[in-house]
Amino acid sequence: MPDGIIGNNFDKFLEKADRGFTLGERKKVNKVGDKVYEKAMQSFLDAHRRHVVYKDGTQHLADTLTHEIKEDGHYEIGFSKKGKKAYIARFLNDGWRPRNQFGGPYGIADPAEWNDFIARIGQQNDAKMGKAMARRAKKIMDEKAGGH
Repeated sequence: MPDGIIGNNFDKFLEKADRGFTLGERKKVNKVGDKVYEKAMQSFLDAHRRHVVYKDGTQHLADTLTHEIKEDGHYEIGFSKKGKKAYIARFLNDGWRPRNQFGGPYGIADPAEWNDFIARIGQQNDAKMGKAMARRAKKIMDEKAGGH
């Protein structure tokens, strides 16, 4: 498999490789990559889970991971609205500068293992996602060529 397929935007590859890909086929290919990323993200969140029982049944960040397929065929992974934890993921990902009651800083709260974790997990799994997506795309193309 050429590295260019994995290193470049996979949707652009699909458009160039076979303009006959249907939206349903594109969704199937994207879903394979989504599952790789989602599994890696869930593993990261579970590894950093605190054993805290929240009041009123509030969910832990790791329990609010969700995905959604968009009309154009791409998947989005995020945190559910119901869980109300997306802002915490953003704080952990970006770091933040807490202030005391007088407006003075305490210093940056930036746990190193959480720094830019959303992009980092994607980068760490890019090749794995690309290979899985390329295999699925090849299977679809083979089925089309073979008339299955």
